[in-house]
Amino acid sequence: MIIIIVITSVIILLYLLYPFGLTMMASDKPPDETKAEEINSISVILLSYNGMQYLNEKINFLIRELSAFDLKELIIIDDHSIDGSGKLLANFRNIENVRVVFNGKHRGIPFLMNLGIANAKYETVIFCDQRQVLSEGIVNKIVEPLKYKDIGAVSGCISDMDKENHCSVIRRHENFLKLKESSAGSLIGVYGPFYAIKKQCYSRIPENIILDDLYLSLKILKSKKVVLRDDCQISDDCFSDLYDYKRTRRYLAGLLQILRDTSILKELNLKHLTMLIWHKYLRLLIPVSLFLIYITLGLKVFQAIEFQIFYSFFTFAIILAILPFKFLSFLKLRNIIRLNVFYFIALIDLIITGFFFQKKEPQSNEIMLPDLGNVKTK
Repeated sequence: MIIIIVITSVIILLYLLYPFGLTMMASDKPPDETKAEEINSISVILLSYNGMQYLNEKINFLIRELSAFDLKELIIIDDHSIDGSGKLLANFRNIENVRVVFNGKHRGIPFLMNLGIANAKYETVIFCDQRQVLSEGIVNKIVEPLKYKDIGAVSGCISDMDKENHCSVIRRHENFLKLKESSAGSLIGVYGPFYAIKKQCYSRIPENIILDDLYLSLKILKSKKVVLRDDCQISDDCFSDLYDYKRTRRYLAGLLQILRDTSILKELNLKHLTMLIWHKYLRLLIPVSLFLIYITLGLKVFQAIEFQIFYSFFTFAIILAILPFKFLSFLKLRNIIRLNVFYFIALIDLIITGFFFQKKEPQSNEIMLPDLGNVKTK
């Protein structure tokens, strides 16, 4: 029992020491401030799927933001929506500098990204999701660092305040880590809902990849930096609503998929590999070790009243965390417990379903134009 508690404490402490590790890994070498020309041409790729309630406001916002650029285009790619989005998007087909593309069947985000990048006219590209609300001036701010030659991608920052103005401690902690990473030299993974990239730095994303934003970021790190703009704010839905079990399982499956792909890991230098494991994977050991403590307490409940009290407390906290009580979503500790419980259950789920033993699909870094036979464009 004592050994398990000590191991768990060490794992948690190591994870919490990550920001200090970033400070130690920071290079004394001054940043390369060699500039190219100022950016005045841009392609924005908006990925759409069953988002009719978001699209009108998001598209009009992006059109306003792009008005500051001389050369621009907004490419909207709809992934065979079935909620009536097609009729709404058709209204934008005759607007200057806007292209609307309809997939003939649902293909997923990697296909949309590959299709968008292959058809983008300009070197500076922004990928944008449909659901989130973006801060004013975000397009101009997000591309500004790309004028430096050593920067390949720039991430926006998901606000720790959601659309309903509730604060997420988990999101705040993640933002703190990403800001420290950016200051230390390079971000490990961009925030997928909104980020900018140099087209030359794009690597074709295999269609089976789950965490496309992390995959692409790791590919960029072999030659360029990835940085965070914390003044480019992205407001999303409530964190506890977004990270249900299905989404948590998908995220964990994506992390394990990256870990299984040795070709990606071999491209990282020692610093970036250390950051990836320390930030993304070490924390996955926390729910495992906490579960071992819980099981050990359960085995000792008949030995002393203290074990019964602690075991009952843990059981009550777990039940309170995983039940869908909307009115308790403001409880920060509940959300942390809930996420860790979901991680552990998802890990067991993936082991049972044989995820670890799935064969890898062949991957290519070549940017290929997807088959446009099932795609309708303006």
